Amino acid sequence: MTSATALPEPITTGYQIDATGLEKSYITPGGVTVRALDGVDLHIDAAEVIALVGPSGSGKSTLLHLLGGMDEPDAGSIVCDGRDVTALPRAELVAFRRTVGFVFQHFALLPALTARDNVMLPVLPYKTTYDAKDRARSLLDDVGLAGREDALPSQISGGQRQRVAIARALMNDPRLLVADEPTGNLDSTTGAEILDLLFGIRETRGVTVVLATHDETVAARCDRIVPIADGRLVR
Repeated sequence: MTSATALPEPITTGYQIDATGLEKSYITPGGVTVRALDGVDLHIDAAEVIALVGPSGSGKSTLLHLLGGMDEPDAGSIVCDGRDVTALPRAELVAFRRTVGFVFQHFALLPALTARDNVMLPVLPYKTTYDAKDRARSLLDDVGLAGREDALPSQISGGQRQRVAIARALMNDPRLLVADEPTGNLDSTTGAEILDLLFGIRETRGVTVVLATHDETVAARCDRIVPIADGRLVR
């Protein structure tokens, strides 16, 4: 039997993803309709690291949100390992989101919570078969923050805050990791360290990684670059 403090074993493979005909539009406060995605087709292999590159407003973040189940397309489908995520009932969609880890450019840490408590946030509403505090501490060790469990976000550097955010994204042992400009607020040296960390996660956990970036150096290190402009993939 699994003990109460046992940590889940890392998965061995990430999602294979097939997105077909994705469309998404938004209405601005001024009443103007903006088409963020216009018929996007994208195949991603399991455990692949791909970079979405393009100017601001090109649709990168929108595509990340759709792939991670944070938003729904107006049309099209997203199939992960043969399961159409866009057709899932709400309860099953919530369960799918728990298999996705999110990393944001501005870290999105709660300032009043310690590093450990920020990492624990994804599992706080749920019962777990393991000790959440032990898992959070272990993940902080994995990202190079041993001994900083009780530090507040204001007490650590930008690079360290991003490491906390990555540890939080791993709390549910995700099969897909989506990262929106994960090095955008960091200097080049710290950004390279964060990218090393993301690639290490892919190697050790087999997770699929999709990141959006403006940085050509970051994109060049990925398995594949997917340019996007005006809501369409550039072939």
